[in-house]
Amino acid sequence: MPKPTYKELEQKVKDLQQLVNLKVYPSPLHFSATDLLYFRLNREWYFDIFNQHISEITGYPSEMLWEWRLSWLDLVHGDDREKVRADFERALAGDKSFHSVHRVVREDRQVRWVKMSGTVLCDDEDRFLCIQGVLIDVTREKQIEEALESESEIFAWVANNLEDGIYIVSQDHRIKFMNQALIKLVGNQVGELCYKALFGRDSICPWSVMHHIRQESCGFQDYIMENLGRAFQVKSFPVKMRDGSIGKLGQLRDITRRKLLQYELKEFSLREEALAIAADVVNMGVFIVQSYRGVEARFRYANDAFCRITGYEMIDLMEMSLSQIIPVDHYQKVIELLEQEDIHQHRASASEMSLTPKAGGPMTVLFTASSTLYRGKPAITGFLQDITETRKVQESLYLSQRLASIGKLAAEVAHEINNPLTSVLTFTKLAARVVQQDRLEADRIESLREYLRHMDSEANRCAGIARNLLDFSRQGGIEVKENDLCEIIERTLDVLRHRAEMGNIQLRTACEPTIPRLRCDYRRLQQALINIVWNSIEAMPEGGVLDVTAIFDQGSGRIRINIRDTGTGISEENLDKIFEPFFTTKAESRGVGLGLSVAYGIIRQHGGTIEVRSRPGEGATFSICLPAEAGLAA
Repeated sequence: MPKPTYKELEQKVKDLQQLVNLKVYPSPLHFSATDLLYFRLNREWYFDIFNQHISEITGYPSEMLWEWRLSWLDLVHGDDREKVRADFERALAGDKSFHSVHRVVREDRQVRWVKMSGTVLCDDEDRFLCIQGVLIDVTREKQIEEALESESEIFAWVANNLEDGIYIVSQDHRIKFMNQALIKLVGNQVGELCYKALFGRDSICPWSVMHHIRQESCGFQDYIMENLGRAFQVKSFPVKMRDGSIGKLGQLRDITRRKLLQYELKEFSLREEALAIAADVVNMGVFIVQSYRGVEARFRYANDAFCRITGYEMIDLMEMSLSQIIPVDHYQKVIELLEQEDIHQHRASASEMSLTPKAGGPMTVLFTASSTLYRGKPAITGFLQDITETRKVQESLYLSQRLASIGKLAAEVAHEINNPLTSVLTFTKLAARVVQQDRLEADRIESLREYLRHMDSEANRCAGIARNLLDFSRQGGIEVKENDLCEIIERTLDVLRHRAEMGNIQLRTACEPTIPRLRCDYRRLQQALINIVWNSIEAMPEGGVLDVTAIFDQGSGRIRINIRDTGTGISEENLDKIFEPFFTTKAESRGVGLGLSVAYGIIRQHGGTIEVRSRPGEGATFSICLPAEAGLAA
């Protein structure tokens, strides 16, 4: 038998209770006297007398029956005629009581079931004269009987195609029937006590609804079967048993997933409440905006911390738009998130901005926004954090680390300037001797010119070295603009070139000409590169090769800078620690472990990433990945 459709199962379940009631020894059929139709048939089985409704049952006009154009045997289904004759012969030979249930074929070819009961009348010589009695349409009852004859198959088919457990329990709590789904759960327990076999109890369940069942009402309850580790919804319906008592038809529906979802929802609500409290404690502003009642990006929610940071009361914010809080350029990015076609992409935007609260001076804030749904419609959930003091501390850290780098470079510059200054002094003395002579010969004038050229070249060399150092050490605020990345790399290496030459290290660079101009803070990015390159130089105490390459990936729109050395390498246990503040493997006198940490922070501020690959003895490669439209983010 094919697997039923959902609608078929739904209809069968509706009929299930009725079928069960009929299955367990149904009561005899009873009819009202108004349903009985009288008749009299002569010896040829034609109607002499009949109730008008008989023509409605047969579908033939009453005239045809009156005029003897159709006998009753003509109307009887061909397969039942012998049965009708046998019933008649039995009555004639017996007590003359005629009873027959058979089919008739209507004029429209539909089949109806009828039950005829009456008396066979005979003359003095016991010859058949007529049959008279009553007739009733029992089509509906026969259909039920036919269903009952095959009901075991129907009931099992319906019940066993259900995912829910189905069982029948008598009034004494004995299980009379179990479907396959329930047997699969607990095994075949037919004949056992339901509270013990199904629910693992030694006594009647305290939540038993049998007293309700006896009143022919239904019961519902949830129950956790600890032995199965699952939760079920138990539904109970009254059914009539063989002895006339009322038993129970039970349905077990697995609601474990639903219960888990309910628990998760409750946990989520508690977590949400805890997060809201935590956000207020750490002064993290949380807000939700949505285009609502004609206002674009209107506030729908804001926590206490957001109100404290912005200086606005909750009642005021609920009438305002986000555009009244944040700068225009940042607001436009939020609107792009709000208007995206696929809200389920959950795109996000993070930036650092200057914000002027309702009262007080400007502050630096970290602003994050992400697309989401609020009450079923597109919305933005965002976070606002006052990082003014954090940035001041960070600026101090950058300055301290920069000064430390300048201190290192100053010593190297002193060595580098010493040689050209020695040359300048030497040629100055030579030039002075020439000038001290009373008469200048032509060849001496040419020598003087040569000395002056050497002096100018060496002096310019000193000036260039000093200029690079001064440029690096020059202080200033954050300045984000488009810069030539290749120029930044070359000037960074110029600062460190003498240090590399002293350590017998060969510097090699390669920059793709297709690299676009990069939006960045020149000095900060240079500081990050100096810190990384200096670290690589110090990793090659015996000399080596330092390669610095820069390429542009048009597919991802990102610039990659690779700094590869042939130094001592980094052990595996230290790879995850090298960007941590104050982590260092160098001697105390050679560093405090802030160089790579500061570099990491600068790269992240520019929206980039930095990774390192290394093995002991095989050198290290630092890979910096920056978006071409970087800017300076949080």
